[in-house]
Amino acid sequence: GSQTNNNPPVITNQNFSIAENSANGTSIGTVLASDPDAGQTLSYSIIAGNTSNAFAINSVSGNLTVNNSNALNYENITTFGLTVRVQDNGQGNLFSQATVTVNLTNVNENPVINNQAFTIAENSANGSSVGTVVASDPDAGQTLTYSITAGNTSNAFAINSSTGAITVNNTAALNYESITSFGLTVRAQDNGTGNLFSQATVTVNLTNVNENPVINNQA
Repeated sequence: GSQTNNNPPVITNQNFSIAENSANGTSIGTVLASDPDAGQTLSYSIIAGNTSNAFAINSVSGNLTVNNSNALNYENITTFGLTVRVQDNGQGNLFSQATVTVNLTNVNENPVINNQAFTIAENSANGSSVGTVVASDPDAGQTLTYSITAGNTSNAFAINSSTGAITVNNTAALNYESITSFGLTVRAQDNGTGNLFSQATVTVNLTNVNENPVINNQA
């Protein structure tokens, strides 16, 4: 007699790789499966391991795509182990499962720096501390370099390239009667691929200090 027993689909463990932060809809690859029975249609689903719904699978083609770009953060998770089920449309709708591993690759991301403000008394001596610029980098283990790229009238201030500490560089420029505020453009640059940077406005407000009257000898 003819063979009528339905056999389960065949799927093996497989691996894919994709860059972190990849956009929603980005194709990762197509899960491979087969069925020993001729003429059957397979349907695919992810049944476990899909943290934060990071991925979607096309039930007809088995194509894996990005579903939640925010979940693909290499600094939080480097690999996903998806349990993928493939089911046939024969008698009993038999299925098999395998682990589909999606490895994230690290991508250099820009430093993070926000606008911030400091206050210092006019006429403060050279070397006086103004404050330390706060910045960070999403990538682990990177070193940031700081520089003032604009707004530093009369070279009033200097910044420590390693620490971000701002100090007075030209006390004569800190004259409240001439200028009350400086808007420094500060750049923070990383040492990862491409040396990415971000900039923000660091405002330094002068406070007024009472100064002695001026009187000269006269006759």
